[in-house]
Amino acid sequence: MKDRFKLRLKLRLSAGCIISFLSLIPWVSANSLEEQRTTFQAARLALQENQVEAARLFMAELRGYPLAAWLEAQLLTADFEQSSDTALVSFMSNHPHSVMSDSLAARLAARLAGRGQWAALLTLIPENPEQLTTQCYRAEALIHTGSVKQGLEQAQALWQTTKKDLPNDCSSLLWQLKNHKQLASSDYWRRIQDLMGNKRVNAARHLAAYLTEEDQQFFDLWLTVRSAPTKKLPELFSQPDSAQVRAIIVDTIKQIADDKLQTALPLWAQAQTRFKFTKAEQGEVESRLGMWEAWRHDEAGLQRLKQIAVTDRSPEGNAWLARLAMRSQDWPALLEAASALDTAEGSDDEWDTWRYWQARALEQLKKTKEAQALYAGLAKNSTYYGFLAADRIQQDYARLTDPPPDRTQRIQGLQKLAVYQRWQEWNALGERGQARKEWFRLLQAMDKDGVLAAAELALREGDANLAIWTVSRVKDWNSVDLRFPLLYEQIVMDQARSQGIRPEWILGIMRRESAFDAKAESSAKALGLMQLMPGTARDISRQMGMQVLAKEDILQPDLNVKLGSTYLRDMLKRFSGNYAQATAAYNAGPGRIPKWAPPQNLAADQWVESIPFEETRKYVRAVMAYTTVYDHKLNQDQHLRLSMRLQPIPAK
Repeated sequence: MKDRFKLRLKLRLSAGCIISFLSLIPWVSANSLEEQRTTFQAARLALQENQVEAARLFMAELRGYPLAAWLEAQLLTADFEQSSDTALVSFMSNHPHSVMSDSLAARLAARLAGRGQWAALLTLIPENPEQLTTQCYRAEALIHTGSVKQGLEQAQALWQTTKKDLPNDCSSLLWQLKNHKQLASSDYWRRIQDLMGNKRVNAARHLAAYLTEEDQQFFDLWLTVRSAPTKKLPELFSQPDSAQVRAIIVDTIKQIADDKLQTALPLWAQAQTRFKFTKAEQGEVESRLGMWEAWRHDEAGLQRLKQIAVTDRSPEGNAWLARLAMRSQDWPALLEAASALDTAEGSDDEWDTWRYWQARALEQLKKTKEAQALYAGLAKNSTYYGFLAADRIQQDYARLTDPPPDRTQRIQGLQKLAVYQRWQEWNALGERGQARKEWFRLLQAMDKDGVLAAAELALREGDANLAIWTVSRVKDWNSVDLRFPLLYEQIVMDQARSQGIRPEWILGIMRRESAFDAKAESSAKALGLMQLMPGTARDISRQMGMQVLAKEDILQPDLNVKLGSTYLRDMLKRFSGNYAQATAAYNAGPGRIPKWAPPQNLAADQWVESIPFEETRKYVRAVMAYTTVYDHKLNQDQHLRLSMRLQPIPAK
């Protein structure tokens, strides 16, 4: 009792009193896990109050505690200038592949670089392909230690392949590229064009320091035009023709088109009378204009995009040409655009989309053998387009019946890792964010089978949401046992009977909305398993004669599913039993669905892929696929095929 009181008191004391408190009371070793948790929280409190020495005194009580290493790392960080290289390296060696060591490695690399200790940096700082900071320092160290070619090659690779902005720690490496004449001003200018096109203006500003004085003036002009594009662009038309001025015009026309297409069209026509744009520049602008016309389902977009040479059409231009062509039954145009997208770089996430639409176009063009070969390849996967492809060639959904592999041995190995124990302890403390940092850092060092074993372990631990996100790291869409746990089954079955809708559809919506995280709250404030907006939840509750609900009520699984299922029922009734339209309405709101109606009856797969909103388009595809999987889980041999659930979309 006395020890418990003392430990509770430690938490209540202000950090400034901790040292004097320690000097007055003789310590009794804290042996139980609960005591160690209390001690750990006291140490965190001391660190928050910048009482490093007070926090350090708790370490002796935390031997064997899973988060003792985390506290040790925090102490090294808090007193970094006094922490020796040896102490830092020792910690990193004892705790490899951890978020704790990553942070210390980055700071130690900066320290060694500042001292010019490049050989030591290569020896002491581990390679980490996920951490740009340490990659930059290691590449620079190679240059300084005589491996100039290797260092410059690594620097070039970082420059060319990273999708992120290079951190400030990489600045000196960029200067090395410049000093060794590895990058010309045109290379910097092209990168700035990409950054500006992706609205990463601050990153572009940082890179502008590497431009020539003349190009810096063009960049300043670009910033001026970008501040008021519609007003400033006509002023630019008086400039002499140059690659830099044309780049500014191309970017600005696209920026204006994103805001208001009708304003951009005459400005583009005027620009073409003053400047000699290259085919690539013309294709870039015409693709953006055509995209927005196609987005509105305007046939003018189809014609504009078809007139662009396939080599000059942007990926977004190809995508919207394909979508409008499929909606308009223009199968040759669909085949050309889908083929270009299938072979484009960076299309991994959508590869099955465009391969399926190649097959659909080939089928309509009577090239049956080629179409069936593509369908057969797609049908091996438990995905939306995999199921549709299987339906086109009348194959079973074979992967849904595959028995899951035995991952017991890998799971037992994971359970012995210190990172797993830290993950468990963070969760026990209610620190979900910290727990997930540990978890996902662990996955970086694992092969595919290890990641899938980790997913199964998360599922066994009762964290289905984490299991789902874990599988997504390796994109193994056929691990159906891990991706589609059957949770809240009784609640779902009760509401399906009550509302007269299919339980597998409710599960499909729930799986897509929250991945079974009952506490989920989106950035838009949608809540719970079925991600209900508070206003929608309250409207439904009033219609049901219930009292207006608080946030805590909406998060309750039984009530959340009841309200969400009621809304699903209303959407299905509103759209005459059409699941694709009702699903789209759940995501985008029912008011938008009539605006997307085709001029003539249209196959559901064509309509879904031509939905203007990317989020809704992917949402409907996902929910329909997930519904198919859950139908198989619930009904096995009596499940419906996906194509049977996708009724044609009626004309306006």
